[in-house]
Amino acid sequence: MARTVARHWEPRFEGAGRRDRQGCSYDAYVPDPLAGWQLEIPGDLAADVADAEMAIRDLNDTGTKHVSLEGLARFLLRAESVASSRIEGLDAGPRRLLDAETAIALGGDASDQVAVEILGNITAMETAVRYASQKTRFTLPDLLEVHAHLMESSRLAHLGGMIRTEQNWIGGSQYNPCTAAFVPPPPEAVPDLIDDLIDYVNADTHSPLVQAAVAHAQFETIHPFADGNGRTGRALIHVVLRRRELAPRFVPPVSLILATWATDYIRGLTDFRHLSPPGSTQRSRAAHTWLATFTTATRRACSDAIRYASDIENLEDTWRTQVGRIRGDSSLDRLLSVLPGAPIVTVASAAHLIDRSLVNTGAAINRLAEAGVVVQRNVGKQRYRVFHADGVLDLFTALERSLANPTGDTTTSPPGRPAPDRPKIR
Repeated sequence: MARTVARHWEPRFEGAGRRDRQGCSYDAYVPDPLAGWQLEIPGDLAADVADAEMAIRDLNDTGTKHVSLEGLARFLLRAESVASSRIEGLDAGPRRLLDAETAIALGGDASDQVAVEILGNITAMETAVRYASQKTRFTLPDLLEVHAHLMESSRLAHLGGMIRTEQNWIGGSQYNPCTAAFVPPPPEAVPDLIDDLIDYVNADTHSPLVQAAVAHAQFETIHPFADGNGRTGRALIHVVLRRRELAPRFVPPVSLILATWATDYIRGLTDFRHLSPPGSTQRSRAAHTWLATFTTATRRACSDAIRYASDIENLEDTWRTQVGRIRGDSSLDRLLSVLPGAPIVTVASAAHLIDRSLVNTGAAINRLAEAGVVVQRNVGKQRYRVFHADGVLDLFTALERSLANPTGDTTTSPPGRPAPDRPKIR
């Protein structure tokens, strides 16, 4: 049964103030395991879940008619990763992020720590989706590797891939849990809870969207790592959606929405933590707020992604008109298809993306530059030649501005009024 565990924090000689050094009693929360949970969902919420799952299928069907399937898939995954970082307070504009990625790839200056950490989140999300697509079972070592990729470029890289062995907490002082907003389970309870969560991820007890939402909420409740829990937990959403084959091509960028619905996001995860009997109706009700928020965010994410896909398709048509005659499956044809997902390239990175020689790729980039599709810029002290597809970056900036408006250009609204602030959820 879900419960709180009374613990005592011994005073320590850390921190500048008396509150930071004090001892106290606190309650750590231990959730119910997920195994065997007969989650009850009311009819109206079940209908919303079904609509959201249909929206994900519609998004993935977009690829059957979209000329830039590979580029769109890469963009959506990157957008999801960047937004997940933003929820944690890590924010960098698309040009800054892509410039840092290019400089690192070329062996240049990697001093932009924020951009480097966000790039680590992109790698972690890619790893999570790859494991979900290729393996018959998602395992604890897979989860640890996702976390290790996430942390490897941060100042806490030594904690990557390591289940915590100490108590952590959310909010309050960084030195003690005395004023914390939430204290996750004690470290000795974490291994069994994580094993149960992994089993749940590999099962099909609930519908795919419900499973993704519940897995994320349970992960954030367990908080199994010393840092990076929020981003790893959001990667887990896509593990479930990909494993259940609901999102075989495109991940819905749900974090793009949750980043602007911080208050509803936190409220939903908070309400998920209950103290009722395991099989009770009250336990199911405790999950309804989070399920409603997650479902609405997913529908909005799919709607915006489909609209963006249409904008990208129109942009690529414009590019092809600007360039003129293009031979099918040529270096130029391939490059135009991948640019939406990699709007800043070097000759070398583009050659890798399209599997063509440096000579042929360089000639294709020159054609694009002459047509005004890409613009050459120099990056870093070494003045590396990079090429920007500014049209893609402008579309992404417009998408972010739309998402900053709670309703954007759609009729979908969050379940509650979102706050403009973005409190950190570690």
